[in-house]
Amino acid sequence: MTRLPDRFAHSLRPTAPDGGARRLNTWQSVRAEVLRRIRSGEWAPGALIPTEHELAAELGCARATVNRALRELAENGVVERRRKVGTRVTTSPAQRTTLEMPSLRSEIEASGAEYGYKLTGFALSVPTDTAMRALQVGPRDEMILVKAQHLANGRAHCWETIWLNPRNLPAVSREVFEEQPAHEWLARALPLTRSRLAIMAEAASGDCALYLGIPDGTPVLAIERVIWHEAMPVSFARQLYPPRHRLISED
Repeated sequence: MTRLPDRFAHSLRPTAPDGGARRLNTWQSVRAEVLRRIRSGEWAPGALIPTEHELAAELGCARATVNRALRELAENGVVERRRKVGTRVTTSPAQRTTLEMPSLRSEIEASGAEYGYKLTGFALSVPTDTAMRALQVGPRDEMILVKAQHLANGRAHCWETIWLNPRNLPAVSREVFEEQPAHEWLARALPLTRSRLAIMAEAASGDCALYLGIPDGTPVLAIERVIWHEAMPVSFARQLYPPRHRLISED
């Protein structure tokens, strides 16, 4: 069984080799530490948390770094910020909307076709620049890369690559994705709260052309999707469709 290195199961709490506190130099690491304290109950719902100045001094970083982290958390409904009052933990985080994930299986079956799925790749790898920005990670952070082919009546319907951040997800192995698509597993693993979609056209090449069964250079529809759990981006997917694919959205 292929499993991730043990270091991904360790706590996000920063510690120095001597057991003392370590400086947090990025807003992502400050955000992770604030989330850890909220989830552990150290900062209860409705409680005022320390000021930006106090947190910056405690965590050994610039006040602007703390400000950016708290802004991200506020935008995702984890904390509430008010001028001259301070920052409070949201009183009812459980009531935040859970995102309903679109399913390629449902899309294909709704068309009357039989759904098929094939895992074509699973690896721990340094993400592309685009995935790195989407997941808000650095060049030394290895992510899980899952590649898969989705079929309709045995014909190529979609070629997908999805990057998953193991630091923000339950432990997972290749065997899990042999049986189910990454997005279906993700929807069961965590309450997903937010997504961002980008649609574009590009030319097929490499694995995309191979698994869609089209010549290199053929125009394809590309959909990029970033998904969050609370304030943490947990996945970045690229879904590529062959010519004549129709995208339908209903409100």
